[in-house]
Amino acid sequence: KNYLENELQDIDGINTIKEYFDKAINEKDPTYLLTAYTAETDFYTTLNVDLAKLQLENLTAKENLSLTYYIGIIARHPKLEILSYTGKVFRGMMITANDVKKYKVGSRILTKTFSSTSKQRNVASTFHAKKTDKDDRLSTLCIYEIRNPRTALDIQQMSLFQYEEEVLILPYSAFKIIDIQQNENRSPQIEIKLKESEPW
Repeated sequence: KNYLENELQDIDGINTIKEYFDKAINEKDPTYLLTAYTAETDFYTTLNVDLAKLQLENLTAKENLSLTYYIGIIARHPKLEILSYTGKVFRGMMITANDVKKYKVGSRILTKTFSSTSKQRNVASTFHAKKTDKDDRLSTLCIYEIRNPRTALDIQQMSLFQYEEEVLILPYSAFKIIDIQQNENRSPQIEIKLKESEPW
């Protein structure tokens, strides 16, 4: 709750988020913390921006403990075990040509934020569609193979948009890039396959 009170006072939808956090505390039910994440407020955007700035070695610093607790509850609470998901998921996005160069087959990446994905390729594809012809970014589809049970949670039933069949990849999940396909004449222009690996 410190994170809400100290960092999120001015975000859109803060009262809705506070209600979900209060329910999570009063009913001892961590699913409300996930519902807060999926709600149509600025919470998930602000949370991910703050997580992206966080350095791994500073996770246990006093000022970061609220964020760390939030991640820890979602990643490890026994009541969320039933949401564990393994299998293939898809994430569509737009990235620059410079960003593409950073991805190399055989290299590993560590997610720092919560990443929304879908069990359905066609749903993920809507997120890499170009909005204008002037957009010089490349349409990109990432295909993740989730292998460990608590790396991702199937949150379809608590999402406002159940048709998206959303699966949430948790922060600090390690993946190895196993393939990159490029074809500028079709969409997606870039397809990146990633397989979950053990953290290094």
